[in-house]
Amino acid sequence: MRGSRWQRRLRLSALMPTNLGAKFIAVIVVVQFTVMGLVTFVVEKRQRQIILHESQKRALALASNLAALSEGYLLSYNFIKLEQIAEKATEDEDVAYAIVHLHNGQVATYSGHPERQGKTLDDAVSQQALQAEASFSQDIMTMEVGGRGYDVAIPVFVPGGTRKWGTVRLGFSLARARREVQATTHDLVLLGLVALLLGTGGAIFLATRLSKPIQQLVTGVTEVAKGNYHHAMAVTAGGEIGFLAQRFEAMREALRLHVTRLDAEKQRLEQTNELLKATQDQLIQHEKLAAVGKLAAKVAHEVNNPLAIVKTSFQILNEKIAWSDPTKEELVVIEEEIDRIARTIRHLLDFARPHSNPTALQVNQVIQNLIKFVEHDLLAHNSRVVLELDPELPVIQMSRDHLTQVLLNLVKNAQEAMPTGGTLCIKTAPWSGGVTISVLDEGVGIPESHRNLVFEPFFSTKQDGTGMGLGLAVSYNIIAGYGGSIEVESQPGKGSVFRLVLATDPTHTVQEHMDALGNLPEDTRNQYIWGQAVF
Repeated sequence: MRGSRWQRRLRLSALMPTNLGAKFIAVIVVVQFTVMGLVTFVVEKRQRQIILHESQKRALALASNLAALSEGYLLSYNFIKLEQIAEKATEDEDVAYAIVHLHNGQVATYSGHPERQGKTLDDAVSQQALQAEASFSQDIMTMEVGGRGYDVAIPVFVPGGTRKWGTVRLGFSLARARREVQATTHDLVLLGLVALLLGTGGAIFLATRLSKPIQQLVTGVTEVAKGNYHHAMAVTAGGEIGFLAQRFEAMREALRLHVTRLDAEKQRLEQTNELLKATQDQLIQHEKLAAVGKLAAKVAHEVNNPLAIVKTSFQILNEKIAWSDPTKEELVVIEEEIDRIARTIRHLLDFARPHSNPTALQVNQVIQNLIKFVEHDLLAHNSRVVLELDPELPVIQMSRDHLTQVLLNLVKNAQEAMPTGGTLCIKTAPWSGGVTISVLDEGVGIPESHRNLVFEPFFSTKQDGTGMGLGLAVSYNIIAGYGGSIEVESQPGKGSVFRLVLATDPTHTVQEHMDALGNLPEDTRNQYIWGQAVF
């Protein structure tokens, strides 16, 4: 009995390790399969989210980079460069398309679809993208992105302003991300069977998680070192790396603001310098005219007194001589010469004292009356007159005689500049502060070396000595006296154009009226004031 009982115990003790090992193995296998299944499920889900999140971040980064590259060309409407940048962006296998919209929604460029340039896309995705005021990403499901993907929209604003100038869109395909997810799932299944590979995969994953933000930080610092102060530090990691990234981002923003302020200050200084130079040139011209005017007034005064005595003595002598006297005809010649001297003296006085009481004046009427008197002489010199008078001109305050004198000087100069004849065109146009008058000819033109001297007193290009060189100087002095301006443009062999700018209110200078047009673009403002002057 006792022997049989011990035998049974020995057999049980021999069987126990085998059963416990199987159970242990079974439990370990079950636990391993359960844990690895849960790990595989959790890790696969997490990995899918990370890949999709990183894909979205990459899509935003690519779109932001495309917007930064396109900003300058979008503001300057350089569609060729925009098309090149868009096509370059699609070389990335994840980028399905790149679109740049203008501020009105029209397509400036559409990669791979040049026929859509200038059109407005009315689909829901495009409309939502165009309404975005900040970085905006949409989940899309289209054939163009190969299934599921993102449509990322980056609005472009005018530097330093709030006006939206356009929108840059980028279509990002998730096809490669899906392949990565599938490959990750397959790897996780294999890694679940082999613990070592699982540990290796975890190490690789941790290494990737640590190296990526560092690489992003290095990339951001490199871009800032190159001068790209608009490249944001796209590092979302925490800890010391995240803190370092935040400090670099704060430094980048401070540098960007400082550079922006420097550029603005540079532009302001350049504008101020140009204004000071123009003001200095005007002051020098006024000083010259004032000095010559004083000299002319003194000479006229000194000559007028003896000339009056000569005129009075001549009249007494003329009355004493009978009409039958043969010397009577010579006295007539003398009287004409005395009158010519008096007219010359009056011209000098006009130069010295060009101001008179202004009256309400219709510029077109003055021009038409003047042409009636000079048209015959112009036709005699084979010159044709063309008038392009705007009927909606405002009334200006100016002396009729002074305006007639200035226009007559310009017409005579144009006639003499066309010795073989040609077309003389007079244009008028309104502007916000008054009236512009342009006198164009098809003459020999003015050399560039003489262009800054034509308004100088006693400067003349006439080689025969017939001109005193006071016509344009007197005209400049008269127009400046009414707060206006006169300028000249010329091309040798093609002709010249003299432009008068007259203010409706002579108490305000033309520069004050020009300041009122400061909000207009420079080319638009010049075209509005000067009109189209084509040689």
